[in-house]
Amino acid sequence: MNSKRMPKIKAVIATGLASLMSSTGVTAQTDPGVRGGPPGAGNIIAGTNYNETASFLEGKLRAEELEATCDGCSDVTPGSDTGQDPNLATITSSAGLGARHNADQCTVCHTQPAIGGSGGFLVPNPKADPSNFRRPENPMFDLIPHRNWQTNTVPSFITQFGPIREARFKFLRDSNGNLTTTRDGGVHQLFTIVGRDTNTDGRDDPIVAGCTNAVLPQTDFEREVAENNISFRIPLQMFGMGLIDSIQDKEILKRHDTTAAQREVVGIEGIPNRSGNDGTITRFGWKAQNKSLTVFAGEAYNVENGVTNELFPQPTSGINECNGPQKPHPNDITRTADTDEDNESFFNPMHILADWMQFSLFMRFLDGPQRAPVNASITRGEKLFENTDPNSANFVGCALCHTPEMKTAATMGGSGALENKTVSLYSDLLVHHMGNGLMDDIVQGAAGPDQFRTTPLWGLGQRIFFLHDGRTNDLLTAIQAHSSANSEANAVITSFNALSNSQKQDILNFLRSL
Repeated sequence: MNSKRMPKIKAVIATGLASLMSSTGVTAQTDPGVRGGPPGAGNIIAGTNYNETASFLEGKLRAEELEATCDGCSDVTPGSDTGQDPNLATITSSAGLGARHNADQCTVCHTQPAIGGSGGFLVPNPKADPSNFRRPENPMFDLIPHRNWQTNTVPSFITQFGPIREARFKFLRDSNGNLTTTRDGGVHQLFTIVGRDTNTDGRDDPIVAGCTNAVLPQTDFEREVAENNISFRIPLQMFGMGLIDSIQDKEILKRHDTTAAQREVVGIEGIPNRSGNDGTITRFGWKAQNKSLTVFAGEAYNVENGVTNELFPQPTSGINECNGPQKPHPNDITRTADTDEDNESFFNPMHILADWMQFSLFMRFLDGPQRAPVNASITRGEKLFENTDPNSANFVGCALCHTPEMKTAATMGGSGALENKTVSLYSDLLVHHMGNGLMDDIVQGAAGPDQFRTTPLWGLGQRIFFLHDGRTNDLLTAIQAHSSANSEANAVITSFNALSNSQKQDILNFLRSL
């Protein structure tokens, strides 16, 4: 930490959601909560051409598909439009669900406040008569683990109205089951296909027939919890990721260099995470561990859904009884069929690409979130948030990490929709030490145990859960959690706390407007 850091400097490093309120007469600051009204997100980016629009819509359709376990196990021909509300899907229309998985549908974890968002709540019994629908809840609590008669036990850290979580283990175990000092860091899927009957007509699923608890037991997550060997991540929004992907490294570094003098005063550093292959800046994920949308998509299909693909061709579970022979690996690859009877024709441009690649095109052209209308409180909060002059009155310094905007590249392979765009992401896309309080003890590339990417704040107004593990749904609590031993945010949080209650409320209202 920088010894020059001044304790009276104020800042917020936050993530949140919102409904707006005036600061007039406020005596204590409160999180306004998830903003109501239209989602303001989930739409295609402006300026796309006909082909880009078609690719976006095809990618969205595939992201909404409910996965079956093998090529011949789905209820309808894979790639068919079932006509169902994707948030109430019951008909499997894709193939390749892994023996171990966290989800059986891309959008099941990306629904808040619209398709492509972060984790939200879903109806846990979509097959019921509409009059008997249960209250929407965390889909990991009942819907995913028990869909189509799967027999999973739900881990203790998945609660009915809590956050969707993936689990990473900090360290590996030896052959005797004892923890070692060798780092793990990988995702361990929560659920298995044991007991699953994919088909609604009563046919047995040939993949599942020999896949029992004896050959594919669920991981003992409670042991990892008891021995503090587990770390959690919640889903991030996918809004505007194509724009972020289109920002050049030099733009990221230039914006960072611009505030070097101010950051030195408050002890904020920040470094890029980089690709181990070409050395360029990686920027997606909680630790900026993924280089591009393509890598993000391929990894998500394998890690979250268990769908093997050209980027990740081997299944996470190598148990034969649970993987084939009806499901070849890699399962989701470029299509080369001569006919389109299975929606896999090489001669149909909408069906050539594998699901994971088409999904990346959906993300590429998914627009960034739109802000809510401003009022006087929001305007004051924005001014406080974006003040980066340590010598000025009411300096807060939030924008020293949460860079308000960047520009995309001047040329993007002929895609005018992504060229020369101002991206109001509120992130420097770099990783920072967030201290012992937020440390997850996971290392990914240059991002160490307590380092995290500055989370983009656009779309904050309609998020439900905050911080990497979803530990809180209160924005003010999330802000305060950034202060702990060895955190780069300590001085700025101290300064934020020195603001008047009405000024803090203005900042909270501003964040909820994003």
